[in-house]
Amino acid sequence: MDLLSRCFYRNVIAFLFLMFLACAQAQERPNILWINCDDLGRELGCYGNKDVKTPNIDTFASQSVTYLNAYANAPVCSASRSSIITGIYPNAINALNHRTIEMQNLPEGVHTIMELFKYADYFCSNGWAHDMSKPGKEDYNFLGNNFFDGTDWKQRENGQPFFAQVQIHEPHRVFVRDKANPIPIHPDSVTLPACYPDYPVLRADWALYLESIQKADKSVGQILKRLDEDGLSDNTIVILFGDHGRPHLRDKQWLYEGGLAIPLIVRYPKKYNKVGERKELISLVDVAASSLKLSGIKIPKYIDGKTVLNGEKRKYVYGFRQRCGDAVDDIRSISDGRYKLIWNRRPELPYMQVSSYKKLQYPAFTLYNVLHKKGELQAPYDALMVDKRPEFELYDLQNDPSEFSNLALDVEFQKTKKKLFSKLNALLNRTEKNMIAESLGAIQKAKESSEAYFINGMLKKGLPPDATDEIILKAWEQELLK
Repeated sequence: MDLLSRCFYRNVIAFLFLMFLACAQAQERPNILWINCDDLGRELGCYGNKDVKTPNIDTFASQSVTYLNAYANAPVCSASRSSIITGIYPNAINALNHRTIEMQNLPEGVHTIMELFKYADYFCSNGWAHDMSKPGKEDYNFLGNNFFDGTDWKQRENGQPFFAQVQIHEPHRVFVRDKANPIPIHPDSVTLPACYPDYPVLRADWALYLESIQKADKSVGQILKRLDEDGLSDNTIVILFGDHGRPHLRDKQWLYEGGLAIPLIVRYPKKYNKVGERKELISLVDVAASSLKLSGIKIPKYIDGKTVLNGEKRKYVYGFRQRCGDAVDDIRSISDGRYKLIWNRRPELPYMQVSSYKKLQYPAFTLYNVLHKKGELQAPYDALMVDKRPEFELYDLQNDPSEFSNLALDVEFQKTKKKLFSKLNALLNRTEKNMIAESLGAIQKAKESSEAYFINGMLKKGLPPDATDEIILKAWEQELLK
């Protein structure tokens, strides 16, 4: 064999060896799987709820690190998901209005987490739990396409690590019954959160919410079983969360605990030896940064999230609310885990302003209006019916978890209020310096779209679009109390 041939074969062997090492290194890198449940609050057995049966998630939690103080930073899906997938607060990328009409590209130099994983040769997928051949929910408030390589981690190349998302629709409204469970959840047996008045129609609605969670639990079980059958559990970090809080009045679309508090459970491969409960604050904006860190990928400086899953500490969690459908608003919040400050930047607006989504989907929205007109909505629930809101709301979450007693004007708590506002204002000065206000045309288009959604929904219910609150409530009672 001549010298030229020997050099050629040496180069081929060296190339093949390097390729082998690259594949081996790729296989050693952990897969990352996000299981995202739509509108899931902390109503799970592993979080202490005794009215719901969530055996799959409870077993998963027993093998995992469970975060007891995890929060979304936006109480509605599109804004929250835009933040989760970039690791940036939604107001900083003009992605806060739900759903943004005048969408723009992400700021120059800002990338989705999928792009960062792809640069590191990860396969990125996003599928529905019920059919992994179909693309899962995205709902991002910015322009872009081809965010994912596929819908299923099985579509990747052999040995290629993956970043996968699996979307579970439940417990998003419309709620569904857990028909696989022989014993339905009876409305009389549930414990309503103290932030709701005790009425039969609300009990029935709450019971259906819990049954929808049970449906989500079954999907989680199927996903984890599939991961195990594919032989991937030993090298996959699984992160389960809700995209924001529960879909009930004073919860979803509000910055109270019910709208922001979520479950966050992280299962590591056994070699990591990480199991237990953690009480530190963590925000969904931290999941992107932590996932990158766990995969050995450099975290861009522009990311707002902290690597809390890797031990970094977070002192505050923030909440952001802008227009949701036809309900224009402007609210910000900050919490240190004990106290929460809410800043209503449009205090002239009522809490119960017209919302086509809530009027169509929430029996509580109609019930409150009916009771209020009759003078029968008692304190503290009647506080939601005022014509104008206070500019600031301050709550002691330890002693007042329902957030009913506003301490913002209390002399004793002015130091706490001032400190929290200073921290919140500093963050907003940084994140909102390039924020673009929606045009009047966009707001009008959103209102028209919401009105069409409401009319169509009412007709499907067999109700005229101009039905009174009393007629709508009667329809809810006939549907839920049968």
